Amino acid sequence: MTLPFSHAAHIVQGEPLLIHAAENFLGELSRQRPWVKASYEDTLNDLDDLLSAEQPATLGDYLAADRTELQARLPHAHNLADVLDDFDAYLREWRWVS
Repeated sequence: MTLPFSHAAHIVQGEPLLIHAAENFLGELSRQRPWVKASYEDTLNDLDDLLSAEQPATLGDYLAADRTELQARLPHAHNLADVLDDFDAYLREWRWVS
């Protein structure tokens, strides 16, 4: 007997939050490359704080953000490009976004 494939629904109705996707990404990252987890976690927390000025940032807010502007507003995040590239790949691979 084969069970049908289904995606797990998000716990909360509505658009997924950036912080939830980031937490899942960091969990996966800690299995694959634990040596970068701490620096990635700091960068993603700074990114979430930046985008969550008035309300929690959604993945839509993150995807709509301009990378050049993010780099300008987070100059201390020396690994920002690597973090964003890896996070974007994770979002596509794990089907957070299409």
